[in-house]
Amino acid sequence: MTSDNSTQTVTIYKAPQPGLAQKLLQDGFQLADFPNNPPYENGKCYFAAPDSRSLAEEYNNHYQQGILEVIIDKQTYEITFKPLEKFYQGGPSIELAIPHNLFSLLNQFPRILKQQ
Repeated sequence: MTSDNSTQTVTIYKAPQPGLAQKLLQDGFQLADFPNNPPYENGKCYFAAPDSRSLAEEYNNHYQQGILEVIIDKQTYEITFKPLEKFYQGGPSIELAIPHNLFSLLNQFPRILKQQ
């Protein structure tokens, strides 16, 4: 069996809040940008799952900052991030709430900001 040497990846999507798009693109995900201040702020960074880009698009309709795409190798996604998947408000969209302790890993992957 031969390998084609192509890396399989998955993409997750975030609609950044006003003022954060360029910062997240350039500096990555930082603890200070996602405070843990219960009950309103839980310190997690929310993403739309690979097949739920439309969820990020909905938020972008309000925020108007574009959609930040993070491209993750499939193996890392399956092991580390997929277990975080949950239905958004009962489905069908799926979201991921990524906690602070995974930001350093998340920041290792390429980020692209698209206007839509």
